[in-house]
Amino acid sequence: MSEANRKMKWQQEGAENPLNGNTALCEAALDVFSTYSFGEASLNDIIKAAGMNKGSFYYRFYDKMDLYLSLFQRLSIEKLKLFEQYDDTNTEDDFFTSIRKKAILGIRFARKEPRYTALSRRFLTEELSFRETVIDVFGGVTENVLLRMVEEAQAKGQVRHDISVQMMAEVFAILLERIDKVITPAMDDDEVLIKIDELITVLRDGTAVE
Repeated sequence: MSEANRKMKWQQEGAENPLNGNTALCEAALDVFSTYSFGEASLNDIIKAAGMNKGSFYYRFYDKMDLYLSLFQRLSIEKLKLFEQYDDTNTEDDFFTSIRKKAILGIRFARKEPRYTALSRRFLTEELSFRETVIDVFGGVTENVLLRMVEEAQAKGQVRHDISVQMMAEVFAILLERIDKVITPAMDDDEVLIKIDELITVLRDGTAVE
């Protein structure tokens, strides 16, 4: 299947993510993808560890990339549930405080399972073309969330009115997509938070001397 505008097999068929009902396959995929790069990861090893036959696998997924994207989708849903449960963002928070709080929740999610951290940090080391494929599938969700956040911030007078909401949301989305340039796999949680604070300072205050 073409990597452009790619959709997962189950998604095209209007079905549920197969990983939701197959814990063995989800665990096997998480084990392998968090340990090896996508190119090095063996689909045969994943299928074997899950106790699954190839016919059953290909009935549910197109290929290894389809499985990888499905794993990302499942973890994204888990992350959203955690955000809904623990998000202490309130209407009095400014835009940048909200961004920081969500970043901290992201770290909290990663701490739930060491493999989540390993997978996200390994993703940062993947080739740009691979990361762009994944971002093309899930990036729209990020942009829509950012668009709503910027709209609310602008309505409250927390961000500039002379720049369009769409433009600001797109800039924030681009920065998040290339955050691997400032956050590296070798950093611990405290170092990551320091970098997030620095990035927020740049976004909030800019770089020009007044």
